Amino acid sequence: MLWELVMVVTLVAYQQDTVTHKDSVPPLVPVPVPAQATVPAPPPTIEQIRYMEGLKTATRGIAQIRDGVNRVARTQQADSLTRRRAARRLGGLCGTARSFIISGRPKMQATAYADSMRVLAKQLTVRLDSLNAALPVCEKTAGRDPATVATTLTSRLKNYDDALLAFRNALKPDSTKTASQQ
Repeated sequence: MLWELVMVVTLVAYQQDTVTHKDSVPPLVPVPVPAQATVPAPPPTIEQIRYMEGLKTATRGIAQIRDGVNRVARTQQADSLTRRRAARRLGGLCGTARSFIISGRPKMQATAYADSMRVLAKQLTVRLDSLNAALPVCEKTAGRDPATVATTLTSRLKNYDDALLAFRNALKPDSTKTASQQ
C-alpha cells in the first residue's frame, strides 16, 4: 500500500508543470560576416614535391657550411691551435656539405614550376651550383687560408639566401588577396 501511495505521488508530481522560465528577449542571431572567397592553393605536383625534397637535402649541406664558417669566424681571436682546428674542420665540413648538395641537387628541376616560380627555382639552383663549385677549393685550401675561404663562402651563402628567400616568399599564398583579385 505504501508503495502505491509513493507511486501516485510521484505521478502527480511528475505531471505538474513547475514554473517554466521563458525568455522575454529573443535569442541572438549571429550576423553573417561576409567571407572573402579565397582560392586554396592547388596541391603540389610530384615534381614539386621532389624539388622540395632535394632542397631539404641540400639545405642540410648548407647548414654544415654555415657551421664551418661560424667556427672560423669565432676563432679569429683565439690561439693558433684553435684556429687551425677550426680551419681543418671547415675543410671537412665543406666535403660533407658537398655530398649533401650533390645528392639533393638532381631532384631540383626548375621545370616542376611554371612561369615566375620557374625563374625563381632556376635562380635558386644556379646559386646552389655556384656554392657547390666553391666547395672543392674550400676542402683543399681551408686548412691553409681559412679567412679567405670563409669570406668567399659567406658571399656565396648570402647570394643563396637571397634566392631562397625569394623562392619561399613566392611559394606562400597571399592571404590578403580575394578570389576576384587573383
